Amino acid sequence: MAQRTLALPRRAERDLTTGSLISLIASQSAPSIAEMALMNTVGLVQAFWMGQVSETALAAVAIGTTLRIVLISPMMGLSAGGMALVAHHIGAKERRQADHAVMQTILLVFLFIVPIMVLAQSMAPVFLRWMGTSGELQADALAYVRIIFSGLLFMEMLPTMNGVIRGAGHPEYTLRTNIVHIVVMFAVGTALVLGTGPFPALGVSGAAWAAVAGSAAGVAAQLIILSGGRAGVRLHLRDAVPDWSTMKRILRIAVPSAAQRFSPNLANALLVRIVTGFGAEVLTAYSLVSRISAFLSCPGMGISTAAAAMVGQNLGARKPDRAGRSVFLSGVGAAGASLLLLGLLNLSPRFWLGFFGTSPTVMAVAVIAARFLLLSGTATSLSSVLDRSLVAAGDALMVMAISIASLWIGQVGLVWVLSTPLGLGPTGIWAGIGLGYLISCLGMVYRFQQGRWREARV
Repeated sequence: MAQRTLALPRRAERDLTTGSLISLIASQSAPSIAEMALMNTVGLVQAFWMGQVSETALAAVAIGTTLRIVLISPMMGLSAGGMALVAHHIGAKERRQADHAVMQTILLVFLFIVPIMVLAQSMAPVFLRWMGTSGELQADALAYVRIIFSGLLFMEMLPTMNGVIRGAGHPEYTLRTNIVHIVVMFAVGTALVLGTGPFPALGVSGAAWAAVAGSAAGVAAQLIILSGGRAGVRLHLRDAVPDWSTMKRILRIAVPSAAQRFSPNLANALLVRIVTGFGAEVLTAYSLVSRISAFLSCPGMGISTAAAAMVGQNLGARKPDRAGRSVFLSGVGAAGASLLLLGLLNLSPRFWLGFFGTSPTVMAVAVIAARFLLLSGTATSLSSVLDRSLVAAGDALMVMAISIASLWIGQVGLVWVLSTPLGLGPTGIWAGIGLGYLISCLGMVYRFQQGRWREARV
């Protein structure tokens, strides 16, 4: 008697090419906003934990994280490339090709990850010295980096595959995987950072182990979801053979997107180097304000992910006008949300910053930095909507050019000139960052209004 194989039913792909734009933007944004808020809550809690460990702990984690982000830049575009290709196939009702693109994205992650891990483990001490670390700060940062790069596969697979799941129109599943990620990270961090019960207090090293364990748990949840086809796309073992044609299509978007991300990542490393020169208190304030800014920018960033998915699907369905309207509405919503939240922070910055037990010196520097977040945060949210939408449309090269030019000619140059030659110190750093983001935003607005993204191909 022939045996029958039972297969779980695939979840239907999410169609973003019909229906109310406002309703779809809201429904697509909400899971991503919640997901990012949870992720950035971890950053805030980590800042609180590090404040209990030592005066240099938060700075060490910030420097280690900055180094990691710089080194993984070559693969950061894989999420955008995989997401764009999956979204276009879903919009064109090409379900089988979308499944194939998911597995090819996974293979590309493996190809990129090994050389990055080898480079990081062998050169980390040298890189950290270049970033201005020494003594206890360098020792803590090196301990953090060693652990983080040992688990790099999990830490990079998680955001990459979350991107392709969003491209299929199911951000609610990335929210679920990140809930698993965060719960495990909190549990391990609570046990190992400060020491709970029988567990030793590992400080900075405990925070690194928590990050790796949480990411591994999130990847396990992703594999369960993708194996069952619940997020509109499914993993097939027969797709595990490299398909260079599909990989090239992914890399056509991923490479310029990665280059685009490498510039701000490298610039952030240079900024950290500049900030380190003004003392530990300024570096701690910079790290704290950056985490608060990331948390308050969650609505804008969540809306930008929804805009990218909607642009990808509607262009795949040959509906460029609908794609354009979705970007306009998303941009208004993202900028408005950021302006509101950052305005509330600036009404009583000392009250909010006081939760992290900062010293009077750190508090004074952080309050000044918070004032400039109104400019940089609002510009970043609007720019992110336009950036991701243009990339999803296949216009990644020009987005890369705008980002690199505005970053190096604008932000980095302004930060150095204002803080050092003109003698404004930390205030010059915050002003330069804000003006740099404004220049980038204006460039993205100009490129989008040109309308060439309507004819771009993935």
